[in-house]
Amino acid sequence: MRMSRWLKRWLSGRPRLRGVALALRRRLRAASSAGGHWDARVHAVESGAAAGWLDSELIEREYIRAQISGDRQVDYLRHFLRRHVRDPPVARALSLGCGGGNLERALVDLGATERIDALDLSEESILLARREAEAAGIAGRIDYRVQDIDQLELPAAEYDFVVAKMALHHFQNLEHIYDQIDRALVPGGLLMFNEFVGPSRFQWAPGQLELMNRLFERLPKEIRKRAPYTRIYPRAEEDMIATDPSEAARSAEVMPLLRQRFDVVEHKPYGGSLLHIVLADVMDQIDPSSESHRSLLRSLCEFEKAQIDSGALASDFAYVVARKQAAGA
Repeated sequence: MRMSRWLKRWLSGRPRLRGVALALRRRLRAASSAGGHWDARVHAVESGAAAGWLDSELIEREYIRAQISGDRQVDYLRHFLRRHVRDPPVARALSLGCGGGNLERALVDLGATERIDALDLSEESILLARREAEAAGIAGRIDYRVQDIDQLELPAAEYDFVVAKMALHHFQNLEHIYDQIDRALVPGGLLMFNEFVGPSRFQWAPGQLELMNRLFERLPKEIRKRAPYTRIYPRAEEDMIATDPSEAARSAEVMPLLRQRFDVVEHKPYGGSLLHIVLADVMDQIDPSSESHRSLLRSLCEFEKAQIDSGALASDFAYVVARKQAAGA
């Protein structure tokens, strides 16, 4: 989005309007860049080629589910439906930052909702999600649409619940988004998310970085050498923005802003403060069928959990359910 010369001259004598125009241009550039980033990544993410700590079945069952549902057989989505959604299916639900669409397909398969609207900035993600829904025979129940969530405008009292899976930490305009969700929920409606809520732009505290490196050094040499580094270093904010302007944009504010607008009815932190980064570039080297590798993962989980339980670390990931506040609250 370039300003023409005449527009620049016209705005030069109007500093307030020029400021508005420049802010709009920066936002459009960021949205375009973020959308392009996820257009390129969606297939790797959905196929599992871009594997991370959350893709480990052992970590999911033995570490994450144990902290969210208390049952290795019950994932966060089933836990949410069993505990919070009465008499499913609801009439209509909404998913924000849907990516390739696996969450919405799961909700339909589980009988959670009759219909669900699903929004994402990435055009490629929406195309993939539509194809997968068509192949599953449920395209008529999911409305996938390209949408810049930061500019979201929702109808009033439309949805029984709203969900987001690893999406809120990519949004800049959190106050507006939360206000739109509040507007769109029916009385007593729910917002559920599974989310990174750690330091914005991955600006780790020195103590957290040191613990990451201690854990990284525990990895066997044959696994560790596959990483494109020998030590985990701080990342400059400008480098983060250049790589993906949406990554952890305001992640540290997700929970504080939520509490200002909703009643939090369930909050289950489940770690990731070390594992997220330590395993980021080596997860594909861990063989889930190897007992030694399974033991390694268990020891890494135990180390992280001990640090969180001791107060040395906060949990960077959380499952959260919040309810729309009663009118006048």
